[in-house]
Amino acid sequence: MITYEHVKLVAEIVAFVSLTGVAYLLISIRRVLREFLGISVVRGIFLGVLIFWSGYLINVLNDIFPLELLKILDDVIATIGIGIIALSAVRVRKQIVMHVKPRVVLDGESGLHRGAYLVKPTSPQMILGLLSGKKVLVVTRRPQLYESLGVPYIWITNVDHPKAISPTRLAPLLHTIIESADKDTFVIFDGLNYLILQNGFESTIKFLMSLKDVLLEKGAGIVLIVDPETLEKKHIAMLEREFKWILK
Repeated sequence: MITYEHVKLVAEIVAFVSLTGVAYLLISIRRVLREFLGISVVRGIFLGVLIFWSGYLINVLNDIFPLELLKILDDVIATIGIGIIALSAVRVRKQIVMHVKPRVVLDGESGLHRGAYLVKPTSPQMILGLLSGKKVLVVTRRPQLYESLGVPYIWITNVDHPKAISPTRLAPLLHTIIESADKDTFVIFDGLNYLILQNGFESTIKFLMSLKDVLLEKGAGIVLIVDPETLEKKHIAMLEREFKWILK
């Protein structure tokens, strides 16, 4: 005779198998998750899922081998797992909703039109002078330098900061820049070598091409600060096919 306990056990086994399938799916796409969310966040999510999965397993075992200890233990472990997942979700939300509003720093009229440009390392004041009257946003390794000039910035660093994004998280960085920039905005990119160091040239150039294409489509522009002495000639040639030199 089928009893309530039998139905409950079957339902919990099905739920446990489904949960195991979700965990396996997350493991199979872990590389994509790491790229978009960052290593620390993904580790938190996986830890939470593992703990919750363990708690649910104990819950199933408790239906087969009823013990008061197991009943208490499964609730405690599952709650801890959910808590860790929730904390990771808060971190994800914080990263996704980050928005930096571009603004005009210097009044005037710029001679630069919408486009993609290269410039050798020079003073921020010189670059801002070229972009007079334009809304600007800088992606940089040196936030203090630009903050003192009143330039809105995104800081590429592993330091925990409201305006910071890890250099290895290219997808969120791309998303944040695109969502922040609008028509007539120029993005000053001051951190190319650091991005290459962290991701390699191939991944970085793909990121830059995607960023350039979307910015131009939105009626915006980009100024990429490049020191030719620090890059291979073939890499410079690739950049020159997509960007135009100014102040060379």
